Amino acid sequence: MSEGTTTRRRAPRIPVCLEAAYEDPARQIFLATRDLSELGVYLVADEAPQEGVSARVTLELPGEPAMLRLDGVVARRDPGQGFALAFETGSMAQGTRSALRAFTRAGETPRSQ
Repeated sequence: MSEGTTTRRRAPRIPVCLEAAYEDPARQIFLATRDLSELGVYLVADEAPQEGVSARVTLELPGEPAMLRLDGVVARRDPGQGFALAFETGSMAQGTRSALRAFTRAGETPRSQ
């Protein structure tokens, strides 16, 4: 990751492999996550949807009693590897945002001073 990419991050992102139910107008499939933040998720997939596609992902965070249903838009695709889904944070429930924030902050590694 380049220095420019690092400084553009608006929320902590953690590497985590979770099962995710992904749904867009063309398909419904189960995928694995590569990383997660309160603003988005990277999903591992051989065939990535086109950028701009609206989608929903359903995740179960360890330690959370309820499934999280997150609407978003495909923001980036890496053919043969996967794609990034940016969450639509404007319509995200406060409890969902809080659960994502707590999970990602708990999984952060301390930065050296």
